[in-house]
Amino acid sequence: MKTSILACALLIASTSGYAVESIMFKDTINKGVGEIDLFAPHSSSYFKDRLTGAMLEEYKQQNSNALVFAVDVNEAANGTEKASTQGVTVESAVLTFDMGSEVVTCNIFTTNTGAMLAKAGTTTRQEYYTLIGATGSSHITPSTDSDIFGSDFGGTMRMPIDESSCTGSNFDLSNAQSATLSIRFLEVNESLGDPEAFYDFSNGPEDLAILTANDVSYLEYAQPGVDEAPLVIAQSQVVEPVDSWLFYPTSDSFFVVSYEDQYPNLGDYDFNDLLVGYRVGFGFKNNEQSGELEVVSIITTGYMIARGANYDHDWYLHIPINESVSGSLTMNLFKEDSVEQVNGFPVTTEVNDALDVKVLANSKTLMHLSNQAFVNTLADVEKIKGKKFSFTFNLDTPFPASALGQPPYDPYLHVLNTGQEIHLPGKTTRIASSANFGDTSNFKDENNYPYALIFPDDFYPPLEGVDIGDAYSDYLNYTQSPDQTNETWYMAPDTNKTKNIGKAFWKW
Repeated sequence: MKTSILACALLIASTSGYAVESIMFKDTINKGVGEIDLFAPHSSSYFKDRLTGAMLEEYKQQNSNALVFAVDVNEAANGTEKASTQGVTVESAVLTFDMGSEVVTCNIFTTNTGAMLAKAGTTTRQEYYTLIGATGSSHITPSTDSDIFGSDFGGTMRMPIDESSCTGSNFDLSNAQSATLSIRFLEVNESLGDPEAFYDFSNGPEDLAILTANDVSYLEYAQPGVDEAPLVIAQSQVVEPVDSWLFYPTSDSFFVVSYEDQYPNLGDYDFNDLLVGYRVGFGFKNNEQSGELEVVSIITTGYMIARGANYDHDWYLHIPINESVSGSLTMNLFKEDSVEQVNGFPVTTEVNDALDVKVLANSKTLMHLSNQAFVNTLADVEKIKGKKFSFTFNLDTPFPASALGQPPYDPYLHVLNTGQEIHLPGKTTRIASSANFGDTSNFKDENNYPYALIFPDDFYPPLEGVDIGDAYSDYLNYTQSPDQTNETWYMAPDTNKTKNIGKAFWKW
């Protein structure tokens, strides 16, 4: 895709004769510190000449009175860092413009990601802006003239140029005789492990580029490395340092829970009324006095996958613990394919007695399509991504690992239209006001059919109105008499009767 003739005309810098494109700078961020001359492009840049104030003004105008920079995050693999997801923490960033009559400085910046981190020499965490990237994040811009085309540039940093963000009074960058960006990464306390080890700076040098509005859009849509970072983001809200983490089912897989919401009636039994993927992580510390492993924090991450119901629901996750617990819980809910949270989030609440969390409220509001009753369960309707969630529970007092209940724990549905709770077989109701509080049915019908099931994360739900026994031919045999010959029934879907929506799609 090429820029239109009209757009090109608007992008011509008055003193250069070049169309403004994203430019990589000559100076780099080395050992966490960078002094970047904004008039000096890299020798390999498509733009060979010296940049000017007039060109900086063009970048500013395109990006709503801000300069936006991209960083090629280039870090050694510490903690959970790897080629496909790497991070650094920005401690400070200052723009300095010599306008001739005055010097203007701007020190307000934002990035698309943030984390609670402890600075080197401390164990107290506070919030910082972070930059996340990945190796090999190529072809992230439509313009072959851009310096970030085919590059590894990742995280973006926005710095507004206005009276509320800068000193001085002259914000027309066309008047700038020189321009410098001073940037410093935070030295984190790596001894704490993740998330600090993920967001350290250890390798480098990092290249830096200034972006056109077009490339800002493409780069922030691509978000290289961010798709693998939710776990790290959730960990970053953990207050107490941990010695080790343990995740169920694993650190890179999910339980998928699926419901039939007509309980106590069987309904169409297509098991697609709500699908949610989730994983649970436990942060442990070694109690040196008792020698016991103790849980100090719990994190959960997951996604809405599909909703094939006329009913509305709230979705809860109860993590059984064989003793009373208390602490602070932070709930995050992210917009589809975005690091931006839904309005009103994050939310922090106090927990007492039991860890029983309403994670998703009003499923129909959270996941819907215009003019469609169902999402990701119809054969002839395109798939959409659902919202991502995470929560972090910081315990007031650790408890022994032996007090933990067994995975997949107790994910349950509260059907708002009927008031009924729906749990996995063998679980008990939790909400005193629910229509079936105290239910002893074991959440199976008279034929032993359950209303909630747990699957691996590549389970394909039946299409709308297709009985799960028709979509998976071995399901009925397994339900009636489970054994080793039919326990993998969910691995053989009828592709004409199921929706192809595995983890490769819904885990964004």
